[in-house]
Amino acid sequence: MKIPHYLLVFFISGIVATNSVFAQSGRLRDAADGSVSDSSPVGSRDDRTAAQLFEDADKYTQKKFAEFEKLKVPYDEQLEQKVKKEQRDLAARSATRLAARKLAGQDVYYLGLLYNLAQNFDAALDTLRQFLKENPNATGQPAQNARAVIVIQAAKKGLLSEAESNLAAYAANQPQRPDDRYVLENWVTTAYFNAQDFAHALPHAEQMWIAAKASAKDKSPFARDTRLNEAALTLSEIDLRLKKKEDALVVAQEMRALSFTFPSGTLNKLALRRMIQIDSTVDLFKDINDTGATAALPEISVNEWMDQSPVKLTDLRGRVVLLDFWAPWCGPCRSTFPRLQKWYETYKEKGLVILGLTSLEGNAEGKQLTRAEELTYLRNFKKKFSLPYGFAISDSKDNDRNYAVSSIPTSFLIDRRGNVRFISVGSSDLEANALNKMIKKLVEEAAPASTDSAAK
Repeated sequence: MKIPHYLLVFFISGIVATNSVFAQSGRLRDAADGSVSDSSPVGSRDDRTAAQLFEDADKYTQKKFAEFEKLKVPYDEQLEQKVKKEQRDLAARSATRLAARKLAGQDVYYLGLLYNLAQNFDAALDTLRQFLKENPNATGQPAQNARAVIVIQAAKKGLLSEAESNLAAYAANQPQRPDDRYVLENWVTTAYFNAQDFAHALPHAEQMWIAAKASAKDKSPFARDTRLNEAALTLSEIDLRLKKKEDALVVAQEMRALSFTFPSGTLNKLALRRMIQIDSTVDLFKDINDTGATAALPEISVNEWMDQSPVKLTDLRGRVVLLDFWAPWCGPCRSTFPRLQKWYETYKEKGLVILGLTSLEGNAEGKQLTRAEELTYLRNFKKKFSLPYGFAISDSKDNDRNYAVSSIPTSFLIDRRGNVRFISVGSSDLEANALNKMIKKLVEEAAPASTDSAAK
């Protein structure tokens, strides 16, 4: 039977994660009680194969949560925990049944996975060790999963030589995924770090950083930035413990460079913070994103334009574009208005376009507003503060999510080729001076020969 790939974190915890929405109701509590399909006595005959026993236990929560979601019940944490406990109990009973048989080959492997799913981690470790010992030529997913569980459990027990050797075997074989590699390297890095063996922790932290970058494109902005920040903090901290301050700073600078490519306001903010922690005297804005290398920018989501003809970012190739994320209730945002006014008036003839990005929230200044009332409020607000550039107003927070904006004001400066060249977070004079310097630089850069300037 071909075994599907399961994310290793599931093997680690023995609990299958889910995004299903479910919860408490009389029907569901009745369904959860006594709903475990394997209710026969342990000594009774069971003709299911080892693979089937594992699959039934492994998919138990998935099936239950699908039932709950189909019934459209709200979330209930207690019911979720109850179903997960049922899964562990089912796995434990199935493991007891399977262990009573004469096992060989992959049956031993499935027994180890059942022990792991039941959170009997000592038995899982011993059984999967046995599987690899008895099957030295094992390949593919079973061998990789067995090595992964051994890496984690050995690292937890401080058996670092065993964890290292199994991780090396895992790294040399397939299949493997950056997500899984990240988890394993993290466990070994943490074990060495706790033992204060920073020299041995370093290569694993470096692999964590590589795996975090490799898996970034497949994650949501929040999950991506959280992982990248975790990996960069870990690696740079180990560098500092080894008196490698310059190496630590390079990691933080690389994280900042990555913030331009996604782009991500949050990652940029975290990178700057880490740079200051490493070296309080560092010039944060030296050698900023001169290459302009970036992925395709997310198109902005706009439901209402104010003093600006509808336009897409791709239409603005050949112009220098400043996307300013703000809200009318934000005091620091208001303090940036005089600068934005000045930059717009100074550089608009040289190709600068400023778009003030905000979203409707249904209220303003303590009052609930209809959509029409809020738009009127924003138009009056724009006049009150004499803001000469256009507003791009959204009904949702999609722009904040797509650009990973977690605080405002945040600005993204885009060059004539459509690449993010600077991200400014906050309203400090230091940030403003650096942004002003970059605007001056970009408006003097020649437009791509094949790009026509877009109309205002």
